[in-house]
Amino acid sequence: MIHLTKRLQAAAGLVPEGACIADIGTDHAYLPVALCTSGRCPSAIAADIAEGPLSAARSHVQGAGLASSIECRQSDGLQHIRPGEVDGAVFCGMGGPLIEHLLEQSPDVVRSLSFLILQPQSHASRLRRYVYSQGWHITAERLVEEEGRLYEMMKAEPGCGEIPDDWLYDVGPCNWQTRNPLLPRLIRQLIEKDRMICQGLEKSQQDQGGRQEQLRTHIQTMEALLCRYNSVK
Repeated sequence: MIHLTKRLQAAAGLVPEGACIADIGTDHAYLPVALCTSGRCPSAIAADIAEGPLSAARSHVQGAGLASSIECRQSDGLQHIRPGEVDGAVFCGMGGPLIEHLLEQSPDVVRSLSFLILQPQSHASRLRRYVYSQGWHITAERLVEEEGRLYEMMKAEPGCGEIPDDWLYDVGPCNWQTRNPLLPRLIRQLIEKDRMICQGLEKSQQDQGGRQEQLRTHIQTMEALLCRYNSVK
């Protein structure tokens, strides 16, 4: 029996039934093993740039009796994945800018995919903007609390959806639409982050480009969102 963390359970739940995936940065291949064991995915590629995690992935795959269904492959992002080889790709547990970079360096592969599952450890707002800038759109999102930390994940599909209002890049268009119960916590985290940056700028007495004013405006926007959320619950 495969016991995934809450974060990986949520990511697995976004993978379509019957899809073949490439799990990028697979580590121990927990996600591909769980998806193939459950029958949700008929096959998968467990990819990692480092030989150490890949060796652990091979051992896990072999121990689960899935060597014929899951290929463990050394790859920097999607660079050793061929266009059309998988239906979608999963990027979990890495920073948003790194995910963006890995997608940028393999445009032919990305164009061949029907979905992306993204779980950025940072810069989720920037990653959402990138998704829409590339002619993709977000069709589902999840917020999960695990060991006191809040994780954001999203499913993106090709095709131009409605461009979100600016503030929706911060909180997630699907999170807002579904009124995710963890959304107030995410909004408070964004407010606290802005306040800490403001305090740092005040102490350093450096405010190039009116950054403090931009942050204060953003704080007001997030505070208004919090009130809106609470008023329509």
